[in-house]
Amino acid sequence: MRITSRFKAMAILMGLLSIAVLVAGCGSGGGDKAAGGNDEAKVITAKLGHVGAPDHIFEIGAKKFSELVEQKTNGKLKIETYPGGQLGNDRDMMESLKMGTIEFAIEGPIDSFLPKASIVMLPYMFNGPEHVYKFLDGPLGDEVFAGLNDMGIVPLGHMENGWRLITSNKPINSMSDLKGQKIRVPESPMFQDSFKAFGASPVPVPFTELYSALQQGVADGQENPVFHIHTNRFYEVQKYLALSKHMYLNAPLLASQKFWDTLDPEMQKAVQEAAKEAVDYQRKVAMEKESELLGKLKEAGMTVTEPDLTPFKEAVKPVHEKWANEHGQDLYNKIAELGK
Repeated sequence: MRITSRFKAMAILMGLLSIAVLVAGCGSGGGDKAAGGNDEAKVITAKLGHVGAPDHIFEIGAKKFSELVEQKTNGKLKIETYPGGQLGNDRDMMESLKMGTIEFAIEGPIDSFLPKASIVMLPYMFNGPEHVYKFLDGPLGDEVFAGLNDMGIVPLGHMENGWRLITSNKPINSMSDLKGQKIRVPESPMFQDSFKAFGASPVPVPFTELYSALQQGVADGQENPVFHIHTNRFYEVQKYLALSKHMYLNAPLLASQKFWDTLDPEMQKAVQEAAKEAVDYQRKVAMEKESELLGKLKEAGMTVTEPDLTPFKEAVKPVHEKWANEHGQDLYNKIAELGK
């Protein structure tokens, strides 16, 4: 009796196991749906930070890049954008890229990390957008920015930051009007050298603290492209705007090498293609908006002056010589030659 009962119990157990196997088989037979569900769970979400306001040209470029990446990776990589310094100021984000704690950033001046890159910011180095783009998008640009790879950062392209103008509490009709003025500049040796050459007293202040620095009189003025001046409402705390166009500043679109290495070659190619298309798009929009925003600043009450730029250009010749001595006269000459 005991043996018979034992056999019955084993038979029941075997029957239950068979049913379980059949159920499992049916579950995997809808097969691909379950696998698809797992694939969806593996969608990669990345962060992209920048210091521009939510309506700044940086965010326009960031959103376009995000849209194109999602499209080109069939939704496998999604990029969330964080404007307004939510992920830190420029220095913070460069450090985060190196550590891999954020995946992408659109940066401002990076010459405090990569001194060679200060060539872009040499005052009156470039004679217009075509000259700039020919450099940035060509082999000489690759050569200058190659040092980022050694820091664990992948350069993907150069978005537009624009030609820099000076705002102040008093009108600047000539370079002499800058003498002794405390002008906020980024934490960049190139900016400090240039504004000393103009006769001003450069004051490094993080961009995220700039509005309050102007409001509290820490600085008498500042210099930025028209996009920053408008979107950050500097016209509320500065009355005058000088069309100095003393520097061009690119906005490198960068990726963390640690994150980059986790992507397969196909996804890396898709991101690179998206970056190129987003850069082209953002530059076009920037050119269209520049004159429009200048008009809005006038409407907001800013008085615009047009100082003679000849003394400015003469004053910064030693700054050009310093760069060429430190990073190569031959490289300097090749970049200058692109504009001829």
